Amino acid sequence: MSEEKAEKNKCVVGVGINLFDARAILLRGDGKVLAEVEKKQSVQSANETIKVLFELLEEVLEKAGKHKVEIKRIGLALGGIVQQKKDMIFWPQECASFVHVTFPLKDHVEKKFGLPVSVENDANACALAEHTLNFSKCKNIIYLFSGVGCGMVLDGKIYRGKSGVAGEVFLNGNNNPMASRLGDFSFLHQWPADLYMVKRAKELISLGRDSSLIKKITSDGSLHLKDILREAAKKDKLAREVVREAAFALGVKASFLINFLDPEAVVIGGGLEEGGDIFLEECLTAIKVFSLSEARNGCKIVMSPLGNKAAALGAAYLAFAE
Repeated sequence: MSEEKAEKNKCVVGVGINLFDARAILLRGDGKVLAEVEKKQSVQSANETIKVLFELLEEVLEKAGKHKVEIKRIGLALGGIVQQKKDMIFWPQECASFVHVTFPLKDHVEKKFGLPVSVENDANACALAEHTLNFSKCKNIIYLFSGVGCGMVLDGKIYRGKSGVAGEVFLNGNNNPMASRLGDFSFLHQWPADLYMVKRAKELISLGRDSSLIKKITSDGSLHLKDILREAAKKDKLAREVVREAAFALGVKASFLINFLDPEAVVIGGGLEEGGDIFLEECLTAIKVFSLSEARNGCKIVMSPLGNKAAALGAAYLAFAE
């Protein structure tokens, strides 16, 4: 077998886990996805995330079949702050107060599966995947990962900052006052991943507003973001109002980043891409109002073409690179 052919036959496993999706893929050196496993994701805690991670890895390795011997590395993309130098991941957890759970995930997975592991923040992995497959001609792109933060590819490379914190686009206000004589800056506090859409929809329904979403509320009172986005696409008035409010807010945050970094492309993902045209249109409305025309002109602003596959693909590309 030639060296070139052997290189193309090498495989890696990429796993992407966020608040909405959990997916593992087996990717070959020629870019072909040989196996794929998907799980519904609604976990919040570090322990539950690790459980889902191990299940995904076990299932995709089982599906690998004859290709298993060609697997050289595992790439992981998860929410949280990833410190590359220390191989540690910090998961935000809401207990009695807001804390971070620290865990040596790389070492743990390597011992269990016997393969070298790369770990990356999910937004960074998504940015890398979109850059590799859809925006390779752009040196600088921003991947807006729901309302929590963003991933950045600057000058063709993932930008993590000195501690892996880069891209967390909020102020760590906790319970401190978020105002000064210059005005209120509470708008910059941390947003939930769904941009408060679930909370807002339930709030409007509780006020007596009619909506097809009423039938989507489960017996335990839960409502899923995907249902809100889908009903908005079906022209439910309440769902559309909720989506537009959230999209406009994200557009303001996108405007700040566009003015600050002057990128060539902004990709909106992290589950929000399912909002489609209605979400993008309202986001663009805000961007036209709040961004500088010099930065906005020539900047591509799109919903994620890769959707929920972006994190796993980015993790796999990272594994190949290392």
